[in-house]
Amino acid sequence: MSLTPVRVRGKRKTSSSSIIPNLAMDSPWCHKKIKRSLVSVRASHSSRHRPSLQNLPVELLESILLYSTNLALPRSSPLLGAKLSGKATLLRLFIVVFHDTWDQCFGMPKGKLQGSRSSRKEKSFRCEGDVSFQSNMLELPWVDIDFILQAQQAWADRYARDRCYQHSLPFAGEDGELNPHAHNHEDGSSYFNSRACFEADYEQAVKWPAFLTTTSSSSSTTGSSTATNTTWGTQDVHPLVRIPMDLITDPWDEEKKRRLFWLIRGGVHLGADGQTSSIPWEVKLACLDAAVISAEEPDSLVINCLISDWIFRGLPEDAARKQLVNLSRRIEWGGDPPETKEILRRIATALNLDLQLPEYYRLPG
Repeated sequence: MSLTPVRVRGKRKTSSSSIIPNLAMDSPWCHKKIKRSLVSVRASHSSRHRPSLQNLPVELLESILLYSTNLALPRSSPLLGAKLSGKATLLRLFIVVFHDTWDQCFGMPKGKLQGSRSSRKEKSFRCEGDVSFQSNMLELPWVDIDFILQAQQAWADRYARDRCYQHSLPFAGEDGELNPHAHNHEDGSSYFNSRACFEADYEQAVKWPAFLTTTSSSSSTTGSSTATNTTWGTQDVHPLVRIPMDLITDPWDEEKKRRLFWLIRGGVHLGADGQTSSIPWEVKLACLDAAVISAEEPDSLVINCLISDWIFRGLPEDAARKQLVNLSRRIEWGGDPPETKEILRRIATALNLDLQLPEYYRLPG
């Protein structure tokens, strides 16, 4: 007896012959392989696994910056600049750049440092520190006097708590004689306070008459005692450091005057071999013009910091004669007070000596 087939709706069996081709079509082995060039393959792999400095944490980036002392690193990308622009990071960078000089010379007057030379034939003692790094650091726009003093204090708190600081700034008494300057701290100690010590020195420096620190002996015209920039101050920077150009030629506001004084007080030697040659004669004339010739009232502090023998070396004869003519006209027709005329006369004398006697030791006075 044969069975009667029963048709059930929805249960119709699909033939296996129609499934096999579909499975074959879906198999990945049957797909046509897309051909890619070797360059595109390498590019995809390199972009996928390429490490980036920008993805590193701030702590690691700061360590890289401090160990490399590469001042261009924060400028390599906006993101790196943002990550490395923290005040603490910048202070630590400044300390790293100046640490060797500060550690060697902290608290010692410049006269004592130069007196410790082993041979008189040496022009100066060997100062520690990288001249290039210090010069580049001082030219950065965010390095102002407040930042410098804060960094110096942070360094002293960490490395010089047991070291005393000796002031070596002279001051002019009522009799015109130079006397040693001592800054008494409130607690009676000699512990270093960067801002208090700087303000005490700056307060004395603004009282100096012009040319007090730029001649090497007693002035033949005034008879007053003088001090050279090699016998006062400390060694806070390498002597061959390059002073930022805006402190030499631009008009000087209060912040620039303070920063300029910190550098000169800190041992920058504008007349040293290897430093003067980097300052073109155009800059020297611009400095003379801004500080004295065209200044409504010449600033004694700026003159004491900048105007000395170095500025008269290597000036073209025509340019020097032109400045001498301008000085002569102002002296005769300018209507300046006697103090200003005396400053103008001393600059004119120095320029005149430079023109007539090239080998003469050219100093105002």
